[in-house]
Amino acid sequence: MATTTNICLILKHYASKQKSPLVDFNEFAEYLKRYANHHLAENPELAIFIRNNTEAIQNELIKLSEAKQVVLNTNSKGKQDIFVLSYYIEYYTSIYKEIDKSHIIPFPNVKDLPKNTPSEIVTKVQALDIIFKLLETNETNDKSLYGIYFSKEIPAILFPSTVSVNAIISIALNKIAEKLRKDQLHEYFLKKLTVANPGKEITAKNFFKSFTSEPDKAFENLKEKGDNFYYWSQMCYFIRQDYDNIKDLTAEDTNVLQSVCITEIATSFFKTKAQNQQQKETAFRQLEEQLQKAPYYFNFDAISGFKDNRGKLLLETYTLDDLKAYLHNQATDAMGTQLPQLLTIRISDREVYFAKKEKVVPLILRLCNDARISIREALTKQWCRALKNFETLPEMKENPAFEKCLQRETAACSPVLQSLLHSSFLNLLAYEEENLEDSPFAKLQLFKNDQLVPYSELLLISRADLYTDCKMRVPFYYTMPIISWFAAFMLKKPKHKTKQKKPKQTAIEKDMEEKKAAELKEESKTENIQSRKAEFKSAAKKLEKSLVPENSTLDRELEAYLHEWNVLIAKESHDNLTDDVNNLIRDYMRKVLRTLKATNFTLDRIKSLAESLVESPSMMKIKNHSALQMYTELYMIKLVKNIP
Repeated sequence: MATTTNICLILKHYASKQKSPLVDFNEFAEYLKRYANHHLAENPELAIFIRNNTEAIQNELIKLSEAKQVVLNTNSKGKQDIFVLSYYIEYYTSIYKEIDKSHIIPFPNVKDLPKNTPSEIVTKVQALDIIFKLLETNETNDKSLYGIYFSKEIPAILFPSTVSVNAIISIALNKIAEKLRKDQLHEYFLKKLTVANPGKEITAKNFFKSFTSEPDKAFENLKEKGDNFYYWSQMCYFIRQDYDNIKDLTAEDTNVLQSVCITEIATSFFKTKAQNQQQKETAFRQLEEQLQKAPYYFNFDAISGFKDNRGKLLLETYTLDDLKAYLHNQATDAMGTQLPQLLTIRISDREVYFAKKEKVVPLILRLCNDARISIREALTKQWCRALKNFETLPEMKENPAFEKCLQRETAACSPVLQSLLHSSFLNLLAYEEENLEDSPFAKLQLFKNDQLVPYSELLLISRADLYTDCKMRVPFYYTMPIISWFAAFMLKKPKHKTKQKKPKQTAIEKDMEEKKAAELKEESKTENIQSRKAEFKSAAKKLEKSLVPENSTLDRELEAYLHEWNVLIAKESHDNLTDDVNNLIRDYMRKVLRTLKATNFTLDRIKSLAESLVESPSMMKIKNHSALQMYTELYMIKLVKNIP
């Protein structure tokens, strides 16, 4: 033993020399004094055990007792005894090494401890709790000697914390296999297992033979998914059942029952773990589906709030760390030269969005449609204001200035679109999919000669059309060169607005009021009809909340899905197809609402109606059925929501 001041190590060494866990305090104090004198030159810190030997040792032993590494006891003669835990741990570790070599050797039982051993030496734990904990952490140390307790009928076993839990499970499996390899028992339990699984006799037989012939591989097989868990549970049940009628159990019988208990607990742990893993995989598949729905881009907070089909948060199935790891893998894991499946849209260091690779084009279309309306309205107001001030802006006359203006407006009203268009992956994505059939990039040409197409083409905003529209919105003298010059000179002071007097009520207006009063009287007679309409509208508003994202609107979603299923380029053909589909949905809903109750107007009912309509011969020719069905569901809700 190397020179040390660690009392625990010195005690362990002294107990090993004495070949006993019981150490007399006075004898150990004398040994430690000689040890300190001998090694003082090497380790001056040992001087404390020479000058004040008894007090120093007592202080150290109290610390070890509090750490449950020793147990202090006063014997009948009034002397203090020290029970060294590390000696017990070392002793039973060697026994488990022998059991691993020869499975005939039984597990060490708690009752086998020497009579004078204090109960504090053993840490009493329930088998289920400790095996689950150790399988979860896979932890080993030299701090504990566990007493693993099963049921009342089965004796508890000793298990040192230096031995891996995998080792005790493997030993238990080998002990069971040893029993089942015996000729009569082999055929007996094989028959029981096959008879209990009609239709799966071959699978059950293969499982049984594989276990008995190769028990060393049984622990790895125990972790596998599928029917294995069922067969393990059945086999353990049959063995336990076989011992129910035996009153006097032999040491071998007890050993087998202890092994069965350990195997059942391990089976339960791995089965639970497999089920949890399957639930996680299902939750991540649902997360994948959510990422493919509008609005197609989501930040981390939005993804954290995803729910399953039953309205339960997906974050309750997997952990926040699992989610972060998933997003990291999806955003970084790429095959060869291809881009990862999840792309990152970074607005700033604090604002980051995620989008599926295959949804980038629908996202650009959606954002361009939204931005077009906002930008056109903003430029129209700005240009009309300039024209009324007899000003001409550079973007009204020059295309380069107009493109810069559109880029500036896009960055202001849709930073996600701006970041997406100038992202590093967009060019690579277009190159990656340009040769693929049915590629979304074939429908939307984003690049020409490796350069992004002008914003005017992306947003479908023509400078000339916008300028003409603005000129039509203001009086003619603001835009006629000579007249506007004189008008600007003459109209320096703004005219004061005159208050408009309320015109007197005419006979026609009186007649209209009388008609309205009559209509109100008629409405009071048909309260049932109105209440039914109100119920339908209320149901439609609830469905709208469940289908439309919080940061979007019903009309916006309809517009987005319309551009997905209606891919006709010609404007007239595009509008005609849209009108035909809308009329078809309107006629269909008119018939349905005659007999449908408001209480039955649910999400499942809407999906069922939309599915039957989309699969009708009238709509079968439209290719993108998923987008068409979502459009149909939303349009049905809009019709009911806007019932007159």
